[in-house]
Amino acid sequence: MNSLIKSTVENCRKLHLQLNKGERHRITRDGVGRGSLWVTPRVECFCVCPTGEVEQLLYGFLRAHYGPEAGVDQNKKYWNIEESADVAQVIRYFDDL
Repeated sequence: MNSLIKSTVENCRKLHLQLNKGERHRITRDGVGRGSLWVTPRVECFCVCPTGEVEQLLYGFLRAHYGPEAGVDQNKKYWNIEESADVAQVIRYFDDL
């Protein structure tokens, strides 16, 4: 489990963390019935992929701060974010919604 992701989620009141296969961190939020924020550490970046309702909540923020999505995989948009501080910012923003 990535220590940055783990510690950031632990400091958020509404978020919950689950580690899935391949270091894929699934972050869910109280009050959001469908969808998650998926964060996967890569060699040179973090792959950030909001799904379901979470995509609707975070799309504007992600696009405004990190530009257009890096790609689409299985109909899910994702961003490659290089800085760990930026990933922590996304997680905290998700908690603050």
